[in-house]
Amino acid sequence: MTTQMILATSYAFTKTFGLLCVFIGIGIVVNAIIGVIAIQVHGEREQNRRDRQSSD
Repeated sequence: MTTQMILATSYAFTKTFGLLCVFIGIGIVVNAIIGVIAIQVHGEREQNRRDRQSSD
């Protein structure tokens, strides 16, 4: 009976831990993509500003 309880707890913990790793991993990847997009937008905005200043 005790080994069944430990096995059930271990199985539940394994599933929970796996799901946490997946969703935290997805969050990290999404935040990294958003960071890259933000850096790209900032760079393009600076380039556009310099182009406007040089043409005036």
